[in-house]
Amino acid sequence: MPTVPHFLAPYAAQLDPAGVYTVRQIAALIGAQPQSVYNLSSHGFLPGARVRVLPRGGREKVWTGKKLARLAARPIQVTYHHDRYSPATLYRVGCRCPNCRAAHTKESQERKRALAEAAFPAEKRQLVLDLVEAQTPVAEAASEAGVPLAAVYGRALWDAVFAEALDEAGWSLCVLGSDDPMCSSAPAYRGNQSKRDPCRGTGCREWRRESSRQTRAAAQS
Repeated sequence: MPTVPHFLAPYAAQLDPAGVYTVRQIAALIGAQPQSVYNLSSHGFLPGARVRVLPRGGREKVWTGKKLARLAARPIQVTYHHDRYSPATLYRVGCRCPNCRAAHTKESQERKRALAEAAFPAEKRQLVLDLVEAQTPVAEAASEAGVPLAAVYGRALWDAVFAEALDEAGWSLCVLGSDDPMCSSAPAYRGNQSKRDPCRGTGCREWRRESSRQTRAAAQS
């Protein structure tokens, strides 16, 4: 069964072993509401309380500082009820089983993609594609559409349909032409200051990606 540090653990050094603590004093120590501490006590996270009779009537729970210090040093065993709660909810409260990790990953991915969709909606994606197809460099097309360049290439990393459309439109940016023998090569990508501009067409960008991949692989081997 998994364990987590007791919620008093970060405050153990502040406990006075000779002191006596009420619910309100524990709440003030950990920066919580008294009702939260009372609930924790009711659920068994603060055993060993004594009941003190108040001078004006009524009763209250109290704990010795020594008892609280012992509790702070004792990890709490945690049971995650997978039959009652969703994997995403259980991940948020600490479960790291494969199912809960997968649910968290999916939820995070969906949230990020929803934000990406809002920042770079379909009409702006189409505008970027139209501009690139009309021989506008991708950076300029992104600026004209009012979106960051990172949003364009970031979308292409996970949206296969958009990535394919961007690559198709990008052939219009080829400086030499896709039929030229130098297309998709280092000289074409780098250009020649006196003769031609660097090429950022689809073929040369594919060459650059493969070259970078091979460089990284060589560095890791």
